[in-house]
Amino acid sequence: MEEHAPQRDPDGPPVELIVVRAENPGPMTLTGTNSYVVRAGDEVWVVDPGPRDPEHLAELLLRCGADCRPRGVLVTHRHLDHTAGAATLARQLAARSGNEVPLHAADRSAVPGSRPLPSTLESDHGTVGHVVHLPGHTSDSVAVLVEGGRLLSGDTLLGGSSTVIVPDDGGSLSDYLQSLAILRAMTMDGRIGSIHPGHGPAYETPLDALEAIEQAIAHRRERIEEVRRARTAGVLTMDRLLRVVYGPDLPEQLEGAARWNLRATLDHLAEER
Repeated sequence: MEEHAPQRDPDGPPVELIVVRAENPGPMTLTGTNSYVVRAGDEVWVVDPGPRDPEHLAELLLRCGADCRPRGVLVTHRHLDHTAGAATLARQLAARSGNEVPLHAADRSAVPGSRPLPSTLESDHGTVGHVVHLPGHTSDSVAVLVEGGRLLSGDTLLGGSSTVIVPDDGGSLSDYLQSLAILRAMTMDGRIGSIHPGHGPAYETPLDALEAIEQAIAHRRERIEEVRRARTAGVLTMDRLLRVVYGPDLPEQLEGAARWNLRATLDHLAEER
């Protein structure tokens, strides 16, 4: 798809972005999963409903509004901390509104009852968002560019932490670097003005957004060189590589994520060769 800024009737209602954070904090989810309500008047889209937590889903329903007209529910990728509550929320919105509420996912096998992703998020007054395909964290990762340059990045960029590349889910460091390059170009030409991640705080200004992208690129490039030097020096086993690259003080709860990232880096180096 072409990643143009969303176009909408200028006389239509403003597009509001509401974040609702789930109470599922942890080493991988940081402060919890950020779910987003995109509202244009009484029409709403929900992006990443998060875990199947009754209190979180009730809060999302509340923030959608009692008389809302739901247009759809969309997930940015297949991981359960973003998708587990999606089908339940779609059913609840449908029951309350009396209309079918479509559920959209790139990996339909991971989200039962889902439909293919739309290219745009529509309202009666036109387009309120565009779907941007950004593989890397997983093969099915996408973001949503909401009117006003607000990017819902899923787990492609996190607030205050680096994301994990998950080879078992089709994650690819090569794809991830390409996705970061796309985000960098979109920020530099003014299409992205802020980034709202799946976990952690937002990057509220274009400068903050660009700095976060640049830091993510620099971090991956530095890690690639660290792994390259270690392999050249004869470090061959994953256990040894883990200690050489991450040091002896790596917290146990982050070891699995570190191993995924190392596998992704080794795959990337193999592709380069």
